[in-house]
Order: sequence, then structure tokens, then C-alpha cells
Amino acid sequence: MRIPEPFPVPAASELVTSMEEPCSIAAAVSIVGEKWTLLVLREAFSGVTRFDEFLRRTGCSSAILSSRLKALVTYGILRRVPYQEPGDRVRDAYRLTRAGVDLLPAIVALMQWGDRYLTPDGEGPMLLRDRESGTPIHVALVNALGEPVAPKNSMRERNPRYGQRESAAATADDTPPANG
Repeated sequence: MRIPEPFPVPAASELVTSMEEPCSIAAAVSIVGEKWTLLVLREAFSGVTRFDEFLRRTGCSSAILSSRLKALVTYGILRRVPYQEPGDRVRDAYRLTRAGVDLLPAIVALMQWGDRYLTPDGEGPMLLRDRESGTPIHVALVNALGEPVAPKNSMRERNPRYGQRESAAATADDTPPANG
């Protein structure tokens, strides 16, 4: 049996800046854009926390699952929480962190795209609803005011604040101490 290669885990802060042209999409995809990783996240959003349940529900091998969980913990998307069943050894459960929860719109967008374009009738097997109102949930492109924006009305532009914290830190490190 072939043992899968470990999932590469470069330093997260280096992913964007190490690229020829910085790209947050490429950096994010390098962390979460692989099939098994996305399926682990799908299950985590469904409330799965235990290794054996991730294994059963994703259908991947234990070696692949172990590698993906390790990477998701390393990048701060999941965190380990020890638990122990009576008479068993201590094991780790995996819970979403704030960074992990912030991936939900991306996961829902992928689900909705798959429902729309990859199913025979444009209807997927699962629906998401707001617990309080019962209304369907969907991902949408909105501006800072919460107003819908048509894709043709969106535009890319360089972020003037990108890299300022890094530059400020480098400048502070290079500044000689004041004579006092």
C-alpha cells in the first residue's frame, strides 16, 4: 500500500509574500483547496469533531485524514481539544477556530455552485436555513453597506494598506535607539 506524502505545511504568513505576485487566493487555496481538506471542513461545519467520525464521513484513508487535520491545526483553522471516554485513553477532538468559522461562506459558495451546476436539476442534496427565521441561507456578493453587487460591477484594485504592518515592523527594527 502506497503511503501518501504528507500535506506540505509552510508558514502561513509566508504564503502570500513568497509569491512572485502576492495573491491571497493562491495562498488560501494552498491551505484549504484540496479535496480531502474541504471534506474535513464540510464535516467540521456539520458538527463532527472526532477522528473516527471524520474518517467514516469523508471516506479518506486514516493517513490522509491525519495529515489534513495536522495541517488545519498548524494553520489555526482547527484546534485540538483533549477528551476521554470512560476506560479509554485521552484523544483529541478537533474544533473550528475563528479562522475556521470564517471559511464557512467559502464552503457554502462551493456547495451552492455545485448544486447549481453539477446536479441534474440544479437542486442540491442539502439546504441551509437560518435557525431563527427558517429562511434559506445563500452566499452573495455585497458591498460594505450590505447591498448586493452584480459581478460586472465589481472591480479589483491594489490595496494601499497591504504590507504596511510588515514595513512598519521592519522600519522599527532598523531604527537606531535614540540617544537619551
